[in-house]
Amino acid sequence: MERFESVSSMDEAARDATLASLLQQRPSALITAIDGDGLFTDLPASIELHGQRVVDARSGLDLVEPGSRAVVIEKWEAVKRLGAAVGSVVLVNGAEASFYFADVRHSHGVYIGLIVSESAEDLVADLARRPPVLPRTGRVDKDELAVIRHVDHRICEILGFRADELLGRNSLEFIHPDDQVEAVDAWMEMLTAPGESTRIRLRHRRADDTWLWMEFTNTNLLKQREHSVVSEMLNISDEMRVVETLRQREQLLSRLAEALPSGVLHVDRDRNVVYANVRLGHLLGTGRCSSLEQQFASVIPDDRIALEAAIDGVLLDGVDDDIEVHLRMIGHSDLTLCAIAIRVLTDADDTPIGAVLCVDDITAAAELRANLERRATIDQLTGCLNRAAVLDQLDRTLTCHQAGSPGTAVVFLDLDGLKEVNDTFGHHAGDQLLAGAADRLRSAMRDKDVIGRLGGDEFVVVLPGVDGLDEATHIGMRLVGALMDPLEITGGMPMRIRSSIGVAWASTVGITADVITAAADQAMYESKRTGTSEPVFITVQ
Repeated sequence: MERFESVSSMDEAARDATLASLLQQRPSALITAIDGDGLFTDLPASIELHGQRVVDARSGLDLVEPGSRAVVIEKWEAVKRLGAAVGSVVLVNGAEASFYFADVRHSHGVYIGLIVSESAEDLVADLARRPPVLPRTGRVDKDELAVIRHVDHRICEILGFRADELLGRNSLEFIHPDDQVEAVDAWMEMLTAPGESTRIRLRHRRADDTWLWMEFTNTNLLKQREHSVVSEMLNISDEMRVVETLRQREQLLSRLAEALPSGVLHVDRDRNVVYANVRLGHLLGTGRCSSLEQQFASVIPDDRIALEAAIDGVLLDGVDDDIEVHLRMIGHSDLTLCAIAIRVLTDADDTPIGAVLCVDDITAAAELRANLERRATIDQLTGCLNRAAVLDQLDRTLTCHQAGSPGTAVVFLDLDGLKEVNDTFGHHAGDQLLAGAADRLRSAMRDKDVIGRLGGDEFVVVLPGVDGLDEATHIGMRLVGALMDPLEITGGMPMRIRSSIGVAWASTVGITADVITAAADQAMYESKRTGTSEPVFITVQ
């Protein structure tokens, strides 16, 4: 080993002598022949062994741990310069070893690699248990008719054929039938370009009748010294499996998108349409368009600005968004409400490169939602807000009140004699009385006023923006007047609506709904005690 390391270069005789000495002294070593590309090849019969085992691997890099690969590469470069080199490495089984390289091409036609380790036998056993690592590249020489004239051993390993099973046969025999037309066209094109190379990917048959994807780089050397077409073949089956997997996934996503009840749209950063499923065209009424703007042309102008702002936020800032917009399709007067989920697509650096939009028609759902909201807030008999809703509205009105602005008045109204009507004419007549009273009160209210039924025969009217008790009194009297005319109920019988009304007004910031409602309720009871149906007014401080 010292001799290998101590010289800057070795002449041919010294290399031969040193290799012979190593083989004599290291009968338990592993040995391999190496070609000019650094790949292991067949050991020449001219090498005299003394018990050494031939190691079966692809290259020296397969025998060492990742941390020792740099040493192998360094010593390989050294042997090509100096004729011999040695390095200390750690094998894949964790054992330490010395890796000798010698250039004996002058006498044996190859480089020689010698691995000396106390665990050499263990390494051989480990390698034997591993599946064989096939080479990925090889060379075939052909004549102008694509008849195979020469194959190297790597092609035989890749394809599983013996050399004699390939030689003299036309290479087209081994090409997949679906690829043969393309193969012939590429071959004829290559023949018209002496000295140049062409590249093509084809499926090549193996000895077991399976197919491998191979990339052929055919170089036309027919007019040069080689007088052949040199075909460098690269096994790209792993790559093509990835391509096929991606194709299958793309097909799956495409089929899934077409099966969805939602409209699906993929746009790039420049708002060009990359993909749109059929359902999207049905929803938007615009068919397949090339740009995002054209695709959403049916969105009404009032909603288009908000939609464009949401898309800008996704494509420029990378922030997902959800938005609802109204559409009016050509030839239709009704509006369609659509929910659009916009999700950003990014590159490896999280930079937005596009977006996916999912569009759903939620018109029916919105109508159902509105109906449920109405049922949750509206008294079904009178059409007024229910107790919770009107008190919530009063609370919001008072909360928004600011010092110096007009105050808020509350009218608390109780219909007198409802029980007698129910007892005399039935509950249906009583319901007509309640509904009629609500209609009369609504007719006398301002647009901004809100009426609610607290329950039974009690109503509350919220009057925001009232300047003072005088204005509150005026509105209260108008409400009383609306109830004065007789109301026809079941059987055409006219009935006068009698009521007790209390009005509370407040302009102080911080007054709560409970306080002002209690004050109006108190005023109403005062009105009831008088028995005159005249409103009673009170100011809340």
